[in-house]
Amino acid sequence: MINIVPNPILLDLGIIKIHYYGLIFVFSVLISMFVIGKITKKQNNYDKNHIENLYLYLLVAGIIGARLYSVFFFDWNYYRYNLIDILKIWNGGIAIQGAVIVGILTLYIYSKRNKLDFLKYVDLFALVIPLGQAIGRWGNFFNGELYGKISSLPWAIYVEDTGLYHHPVFLYESILNIILFVILFRALSRGYFKGKIISYYLIGYGSIRFMMEFLRMDTVPMLVGIRLPMIMSIFWLIIGIILLLLLTKKYKGGIIL
Repeated sequence: MINIVPNPILLDLGIIKIHYYGLIFVFSVLISMFVIGKITKKQNNYDKNHIENLYLYLLVAGIIGARLYSVFFFDWNYYRYNLIDILKIWNGGIAIQGAVIVGILTLYIYSKRNKLDFLKYVDLFALVIPLGQAIGRWGNFFNGELYGKISSLPWAIYVEDTGLYHHPVFLYESILNIILFVILFRALSRGYFKGKIISYYLIGYGSIRFMMEFLRMDTVPMLVGIRLPMIMSIFWLIIGIILLLLLTKKYKGGIIL
């Protein structure tokens, strides 16, 4: 078993504290931008000015969406009495589902206003989402969060808050998201058609999150006895399948697998 108790703070300068969570988040964004830069350099059918604009818009929209989704759906009973803490995202408490929802909406609005091909651009950014997630999940490790049920497996991690060993759910998600990124990257060159990557992402991450919910122990809202993130995962999975089938039919010759 792994007996490591991480310190969430990398550097404490008194007034200024550098958290691992924030540092890892910035690193995940930079790596994602690097990959997009490589793709757009190789494929000249993207407007680089719009790509640069979207970096900022999607980053801001993603952070806001991720934070508000977590605040209102998971911890509102706490934040309603501690509103200033909503701004303290370096302490954790962001939800990728909120980031994706608000990010897609932002990209759709931007595409419509600037007469861009929405599916082409959403595919580009959807490609790097699981890569960013895979890196970002290590921020959960340093914050001592996102652990699963009690486990006696050799790779179970010690959690200081409980004094017990648990499934490292953050690690499971990180590995699975790396696999998903590789699948999406390959799908970009194998029988690609517009909308294929976002469809694969919705199906892939919907499946990953659905499975991980069986191990997670965090308190979340329940609907008809089912965890809300699990319901959202099923919704994403269904939307992804429907979108993929519709687009495959539209773009005849597109290869699903």
